[in-house]
Amino acid sequence: MSTFEELHAVISGRAGSYNTITQPVGFQFSDLIGEGLRSAAGENHFHWSSSMMACTHAYGVLDKISTDVQWYENKIEEIKENLATALANSSEPDNLIIYNQIVDSHNTDAREAWRTLETRCDESEEMLRDGPTPENIRALADGGHLGEHGLIGFYTTEDLSYFHVDENQAETIAIHIENAVLHGYGGSIEALEDNPEYLALIANVVGRALTAQQNGDELLDGEVEFLETLFGDLSNVRGSDPGFLNFMDQLNASEHLSDSLREEIKRNLANSMLVLSDDNIGGGVDRLPTDVQEAANGPEFPEITSVETGDDVDAYVDTYRAWGSEFATLSDFLGSSGPGVQGGTEFSTTLLGTSATNLMYTQLYGGEPTGEIFQDIIDVASRNEEANYVILTGEDFDGNTYQHHENHADLTPESALTTFYSYDWDDDGATVSGITDWIARSSGRDLIEVTDELRGTALASLMGMLENEDFRDSLFGTDHAVEDEDGLEWLDVSAGHLNGELADGFGDIFLAYMDEFAETDGLGEEGEFETRWNPDLGTVELSPESRLAFTQLIVADPDAAARIYEEVLLNTGETMAEYASNTGDRDHIPTVLAGSLQGLVEEALANESATRGQQHGDAATYQTGVSNSVVDVLGSAAGDVGAPGVVVEIAKFAAKEALAIPIHEASQNVATPGEWATNERMQGFAIAALAHGDPELMAAWRRLGSPGRTRTEIFTCPSNTRSGT
Repeated sequence: MSTFEELHAVISGRAGSYNTITQPVGFQFSDLIGEGLRSAAGENHFHWSSSMMACTHAYGVLDKISTDVQWYENKIEEIKENLATALANSSEPDNLIIYNQIVDSHNTDAREAWRTLETRCDESEEMLRDGPTPENIRALADGGHLGEHGLIGFYTTEDLSYFHVDENQAETIAIHIENAVLHGYGGSIEALEDNPEYLALIANVVGRALTAQQNGDELLDGEVEFLETLFGDLSNVRGSDPGFLNFMDQLNASEHLSDSLREEIKRNLANSMLVLSDDNIGGGVDRLPTDVQEAANGPEFPEITSVETGDDVDAYVDTYRAWGSEFATLSDFLGSSGPGVQGGTEFSTTLLGTSATNLMYTQLYGGEPTGEIFQDIIDVASRNEEANYVILTGEDFDGNTYQHHENHADLTPESALTTFYSYDWDDDGATVSGITDWIARSSGRDLIEVTDELRGTALASLMGMLENEDFRDSLFGTDHAVEDEDGLEWLDVSAGHLNGELADGFGDIFLAYMDEFAETDGLGEEGEFETRWNPDLGTVELSPESRLAFTQLIVADPDAAARIYEEVLLNTGETMAEYASNTGDRDHIPTVLAGSLQGLVEEALANESATRGQQHGDAATYQTGVSNSVVDVLGSAAGDVGAPGVVVEIAKFAAKEALAIPIHEASQNVATPGEWATNERMQGFAIAALAHGDPELMAAWRRLGSPGRTRTEIFTCPSNTRSGT
């Protein structure tokens, strides 16, 4: 009991290492307020905002300790009784070995009970040290240590963060929402608009959930009950067709609500549903309304072999459309949520899986759900990075194979991404790009849950799929046509050409992993090159084939192509400027890597240009257009790129030099084993950088670069070129 005695000494004021809460002896109320409390209140007003809150907190902690000790004493009595019963019922009461085994077993139970008490005492000690924070007051109230309703913290501070919630408040809020939506009761509408204990309280609980997600904590039991009861009651409103989604249809159609109140209700409820779906904080999909779960899971289609007659086909389509109507309502509802609120992994993955499985039917059956409805669902579901990881790898963050819902049990990363990337999205793929955007976000450092290894593994999985010819073909030939600003129609375009925002998102990944895309290991070598996360090096290794295919998807969009090409050219300029200005031993590795990276982008541009040349223009038209636009940007905004003049000049020269390389004939996607790594050309850029700092040499270099000169002649150093280049 020494731990308890020490903790009791802390509370009673006999331990010097903590702020005193009460004096050990006192007969007047003023005697019970310790000097330590008064000084702590002045030093930390947030935690010790008033003597009342300090006393409330102390009372709650004392009650918690008392309850914990009582639990321990009762547990020990229970173990003693169980021991006596076990010994009395022993088949061999005189067998010392059996006797000792029985006693040891129950001693183990007693030790476990003691460890539990120690843990609870540690929690109490931590609470005491932190003071009456909102989290501590709510936890004490949730444990029943601050009275029947546990609202003294809120009434003392008038701060919703101290408000202890349970199913009782949820029932009251649900009644007001129902009365406002269905009957237009003025009192309910006024309460929802003005009373902080209703919609504002829901928002506060959502805020607690977001904090729990960020810190890896769980909601209190009362907070989970609050959210679950809220949706349970709204799913059983009076009417001919109960169900939460039906109530949402009624809310959308209600003439009693102002548009602002309608959106406020939807936003708070949508945020609440998303956090309630998260099992990591104590929620879970099973806590959501049944009709929401069914809509998220997708339609239960009959087996294709059983659809034989026209009536069967009609029933098949009716099943889809009936589900589609509820899915549309769910999409509209979840789309009302705040952009920073995410659902649990299972719920989010299910929404993505259902979308990937049924998106193809939008053009087959018509009606709901439309592509825009799926787009809104994907926007919400892709906020959960583990759900995105599942779609990309087929595994969860712990490396376990993910079991999708039975309605889309056969879903694979390849089939999901083929469907998502080859669809003609209204937003040009901006939403579906969210499935991979997180890979580039904060690359190079570990966050609370998403580590660099997880991002690298997800990228390796995506790049590994690009090594599969069937998957590549599906992304480089989407069966869609695109008309450009010049009125030219491009047939069977690639995913990057079809969805420019997707290409731009891939561009972010490319720029975040430039070192990995520049790596020359494996280029031009025979045999297999494994695309994988290398745990020993802490980096992702990418095959030449996958790098080229991925980059070609990026450069299929002219804006994305210009953006990454400009960055790559500036990288070349910076590398060569540093190489040329080095007066000591020169390291050729950076120049080789810069050349590899630039060559990769130019090879991808050449492939895309050759592919387009098969339909309109010649093979060099597209690459020439992208290169010229980059040169124009570098020339007109040299001061805006934040690079020295010599770097910009080298970058411009590099782009112009690339245009002198003949464009090879290309099929739809070319698997080139790293032919873009050309060290010789990088040496030419080194000479250019050196010449830029020498006017005489610069003049000679420019004369050599005049029209009619070959690239070999340009790279032949004049006699006054300094040695060591």
